[in-house]
Amino acid sequence: MRMADALNKLPLKQWACGDVIYTFGLEDGRLHAVHAIGKGVWNGELSLDIGCDGRYETGRLEWHSFEGANTWELPRIVPSEGLEKPWQFVGWEETEPVAEAGPKSGSEACLTAYFRLDGMELAIRYRAVGGFAVIDAQFVNRGAASVHVNGVAFMASQRIGAEGAAIDFPGNVPYKVFEASTLAERTPVETGLVNPVIRLKAGDERTNLIFVDEEEKWGTGVYRDGDTLQLVNLAAVEANLAPGEKLVCGTLYIGPVGSGDSFEPIRELYIRKGWVPPTDGHRDGVLYSCHPHGTMDSDFPIKRDMAAFAEELPALRDMGIDHVWVLPIFEHLERGVYHPTDQRIVDQRYGGDRAVETFSRKLHELGMTLLFDYVPHGPELEDPLGIEFRRWASVRRDGEPQSEWNCLSFDMTNPEYLDYTKELVKEHVERFNIDGARIDCAMGGLTNWRPYDANRPSNSNLKGGIEISKAIRDGFIEAGKKPLSTPENFNPVPAYAPYTDVFYDMALYRVLFEMEAEELAPTDFARELTRWLEAELMSTVPGYVKLRFLGNHDTVTWVWNKSRATAWYGEERAKALWVLLSCIDGMPMLYQGDEDASIYLQEGPELRGFFRELFQMRKQYFDNDFITEYVYTGTPVFAFWRKNGADSRFIAINLSNEAVTLAMPESMPQGAALVYGDAEMNGGASTLGAYGSAVWSMKQSKA
Repeated sequence: MRMADALNKLPLKQWACGDVIYTFGLEDGRLHAVHAIGKGVWNGELSLDIGCDGRYETGRLEWHSFEGANTWELPRIVPSEGLEKPWQFVGWEETEPVAEAGPKSGSEACLTAYFRLDGMELAIRYRAVGGFAVIDAQFVNRGAASVHVNGVAFMASQRIGAEGAAIDFPGNVPYKVFEASTLAERTPVETGLVNPVIRLKAGDERTNLIFVDEEEKWGTGVYRDGDTLQLVNLAAVEANLAPGEKLVCGTLYIGPVGSGDSFEPIRELYIRKGWVPPTDGHRDGVLYSCHPHGTMDSDFPIKRDMAAFAEELPALRDMGIDHVWVLPIFEHLERGVYHPTDQRIVDQRYGGDRAVETFSRKLHELGMTLLFDYVPHGPELEDPLGIEFRRWASVRRDGEPQSEWNCLSFDMTNPEYLDYTKELVKEHVERFNIDGARIDCAMGGLTNWRPYDANRPSNSNLKGGIEISKAIRDGFIEAGKKPLSTPENFNPVPAYAPYTDVFYDMALYRVLFEMEAEELAPTDFARELTRWLEAELMSTVPGYVKLRFLGNHDTVTWVWNKSRATAWYGEERAKALWVLLSCIDGMPMLYQGDEDASIYLQEGPELRGFFRELFQMRKQYFDNDFITEYVYTGTPVFAFWRKNGADSRFIAINLSNEAVTLAMPESMPQGAALVYGDAEMNGGASTLGAYGSAVWSMKQSKA
């Protein structure tokens, strides 16, 4: 499609930058199209808005205060019923690239469009990188009084033509592909997690809209407004903007790809931006999450210390466990393990330092690694640590300390607190020889209206989560450890990647939960899960290891299904899903008791033998150096390849409670060995029993 076919506003202004051609309205300054040369065209418009003193400037969104929101809550996107009040275009400023001597180039080409509305000035800056339009914005308070800022919105829109339009959110929830024409009028479909990528398909044209704010969380929503599709990213910016003060927030990347691969440009952009995972940590094995007093869903009934708990380690190692994540064992009162008073002190309930030393020594003798569970949100208000370091706590607008979970919300961007945390990690390495950490509440803390240095109040949330994750991982590196760090950041935000050895893939857990709750037919379940996992894989950079689980200490107690996997899915279906999670790329995780229901004091299966056989096969036949290639079978069988050079494995898992016959891939050589599970072969087909699975191993001959 030519740009002119969809543009009906004249006169127009075009501006070329690298491999991108922008088209604007000459008189209103608004973006109307992005053409990636040799790839494709996005025909749409872009508008920005800012929440000031209880309203959004243009009136396109309803204003909702972020004050009082929890750290995991995202900004709600609520279209306004009022009329839009448009920005008044002021003019253009173009900056030509300037070459400089040395290894780095000088300034880049940039076109800035200036707008005014009431007392606010908006400067939208346009650049290009590769085939992406790069768009960011600066707001300046030109009024005489300070304004209270609550939200910055990037709002893209495009007409829904006769060819229709479809959108999805790779690696996020909701998991579905949405047809624009079926969306309810002015009722946004909002993502459950912070969302970087909206994939848009209109006819033969595909476009990636990627929004990243490295300082605040944001909400993403898509809705239909008549014959127009609205695509909104709303950043949870909070600040007081004094007269003359500037505010810059987030970057939108628009990447038309035409009919080409829409995933490769995402990966290329992430790599170019440096959003890639580290390579110097642990990236394989099986993780086990546990606590010496037992499980959270049984209220921690086993009153033993860490030395006694060490007696369980040989059985865990025999079952195939490589990494042991111990839920918090720091000093705490009766309020719970995730409310530590001081993380420097091991609680005497667990035997103090001597018992942890014993546990660590026996664990390492068995060849396993030990992860502590750090809780960086802060102690309770009147805990000694909370009194001593009250200055680290975020404060509300009225000057009172921010609290969540009845705990102070420490500002995770505070350099004193970051140094303290890094030194704490190094001290624990010296005392207990720990190898890594799960980092609780790594999404950051609550807004700090007394921010440190040049930070704005809302920098304490997502930016804080990134910085505390970096500080903890740096502590292990400086202590000479090969780390395994898994921040509890549910959100697929690429800026976390450099400080994440294993991504806490809550998104996949939620996809499985949602599909099961919807009672999808087995064939639909297999197809949709295949599509979602393929999109997640292809929209992240190679080597980004994901933690795969059917439950954790939270999900078995108070969130989502609030039960064990075997109770939610049924034993045989849960086992099929555990095979799936253990064989795709990533690191499988069990929560204590998954192997034996008696551990959490309930009736249920004993599965140690099942997991032992599964993990032994996994360790023998593939690791995360094997790439994953998904196969659409059109049946209830979920299937995929794992390949590494000449070695390949084919895995098939029946997600139905009835036997299913599957046509085997034509590329599968004769003589492939069945190394796990059970399948009845009949010529070029294989029959799997109810919830059955099978793994074939083969080595391709080299030419």
